[in-house]
Amino acid sequence: MSKTNVEGSVTINASPEKILEVLEDIEHAPEWVPSLHTVKDIKGKGAGCTYTWMYKIGPANIEGKVEITESSIEQFVMKTEGSVKSYWTWEMGRKGKTATILRLSISYDLPGNILAQVADKLVIEKQNKKELEQALTNLKERLEK
Repeated sequence: MSKTNVEGSVTINASPEKILEVLEDIEHAPEWVPSLHTVKDIKGKGAGCTYTWMYKIGPANIEGKVEITESSIEQFVMKTEGSVKSYWTWEMGRKGKTATILRLSISYDLPGNILAQVADKLVIEKQNKKELEQALTNLKERLEK
């Protein structure tokens, strides 16, 4: 397996509390997370919440289960299992009186042989970085409406 990490950040004119509300609103995540096709079987809210998901990447469907392991105005952490194992860590820090710097770091293991791992570094990591940045932009636009 190959461990990969992508990260990005954005300044949002919203409080950490408002950002956390959107992060915890799992049902509507497909509206702003690129390639996230469906979420279902949502149980609970905040830390301890679990749900199943399906990403649609080209012709492929990737499925799995999420557990939210931490949910606070400082940090929101999700652990995924299934086709791809990953950790999504959202960190929020106040910037001035009305804005928040939101950082997202995604670390994941790509199963497969050496060729798949090389392809990950050359192609998939670039695509994942692009989608991470798009998710941050979409979240910013959603919160600043």
